Amino acid sequence: MTAKKKTVKKKKNQKFPKLNILGFIKAKRAIIIPIIAFLAPVLFFMLAGNSKIAQSAIGVFDKTNLSIEEAEKFTRAFITTEIITDQEVKVDDVKDLGSIYSFQLTIPNQGAYVSYISKDGQFIFPSGYDTEEFKKKVSAGEVSLEITPKEMPKSDRPQAQLFLMSFCPYGNQAEEIIMPVVDLLKDSADIIPRYIVSKTDSGSYSSLHGEQELNQDVRELCVYKYQPEKFWDFLKAVNTDCTHENADTCWTGPAREVGIDINKISQCQKQEFKTLLDQQITLTAQYSVSGSPTLLINEAAYTGNRTSEDFKQAVCSAFNNPPEECSTILENEAEGAQGGC
Repeated sequence: MTAKKKTVKKKKNQKFPKLNILGFIKAKRAIIIPIIAFLAPVLFFMLAGNSKIAQSAIGVFDKTNLSIEEAEKFTRAFITTEIITDQEVKVDDVKDLGSIYSFQLTIPNQGAYVSYISKDGQFIFPSGYDTEEFKKKVSAGEVSLEITPKEMPKSDRPQAQLFLMSFCPYGNQAEEIIMPVVDLLKDSADIIPRYIVSKTDSGSYSSLHGEQELNQDVRELCVYKYQPEKFWDFLKAVNTDCTHENADTCWTGPAREVGIDINKISQCQKQEFKTLLDQQITLTAQYSVSGSPTLLINEAAYTGNRTSEDFKQAVCSAFNNPPEECSTILENEAEGAQGGC
């Protein structure tokens, strides 16, 4: 018998930007080499039209597009004045590609690079991708613009590990998004928090957002260990009330609010600090995790959209026999931003 579908609305305290669904596209025909490290990697742009060099190069723009000659003159002046000020670079071979101009930038002892400038002179792109072949494949039906969720390795009771930092904003978003999945599948799957920390050769520990975040990482590990039924409520309250600047004094308020044994957690923080952090360091190294948030399902990396429904579908795809709860559809007001710490 087919299970009746239910709809669960998810409360949201904030809205997040939508994911660009074309972000996964990789060029198949002509990948242009990025300029060099002092320019931005992959796709870098600079607001050239507002630069002080605009007036000295070709005067204030009073028309829609630059000519090829104007674009070459402006680009050379902008780069030598604003970016590479200590070398004589060469800008030539400007070509009209329809919506933009391409040009060749030659840097002494570095080589020549094909780069681009918008025809209105507002943006300079040191690299780009040629998507013509991809467009042909889409037209021919060989490639879809829809993202196909990755099927996860299957097990009787899937394990999802969410790697994060206690005050990484993107990690906090992922926590909020996965909470309805925890509520829905808590009896049939394990959704486990992991924390990304580092350790120096001298034996000291650190977390990206400072010492108070590190301490909060440990406290959250302690709560998950000793009062796991309170963990996600505690996390939500901390995310609402506390920051990486006041966590050491703030956390007790959310703890009392959700019924956490403050003395037990404080004792755990003191006595198990190193043990818990060493366990997390071992796990992040084992799975080569470096960014918060990172979601592993049955030890496979999840790379899909960040919504409660997408998270749920990914976990449900990892069951040998999905439970009835997997037929429940989790509604989302917005996706989490596809960034990380």
